[in-house]
Amino acid sequence: MNKKQLLESFLYENLDRAYRLAYSYTRESASAEDVVSDSIVKALSGIETLQKPEMIKSWFFRIVVNTALSWLRKERRLVYFEYPEEMEKILPGKEDSSDLMITEFLEKLEPKYKTVLILRFFEDMSLQEIADVTGEKINTVKTRLYRGLKLLRVEMEETNER
Repeated sequence: MNKKQLLESFLYENLDRAYRLAYSYTRESASAEDVVSDSIVKALSGIETLQKPEMIKSWFFRIVVNTALSWLRKERRLVYFEYPEEMEKILPGKEDSSDLMITEFLEKLEPKYKTVLILRFFEDMSLQEIADVTGEKINTVKTRLYRGLKLLRVEMEETNER
């Protein structure tokens, strides 16, 4: 199977997952579809750069993340996320998730922290999967996750004190 066929097969099996990832950034169906479409075009045009076919998942999802981040920078919009139950354990004191606009806090974070938090808590990826997608070492991912959570907690506490 050549690289193009491998990509086509991968996309056939993972298109819904790519859409969910894009949607976690855009929170708009049409925009998420645009991000996925752009990602597919980029992947098809750059498929020859894929050196290890077994890394196609992390390679393609890295393209989706980068395309979504570019879309966010271009659009400069707030994207509203639901407050995952798992985050209640980490950021306590926010029982009413409907009142929380977590995006306002995420928007204040540097992209390297924001990406790790989104992939971990909104896409439910493992630390190893995040490392593969971002192209970083797993210890770097762990550091960014915990640093991002700390920054998020500090920002939320400061806002609550006001």
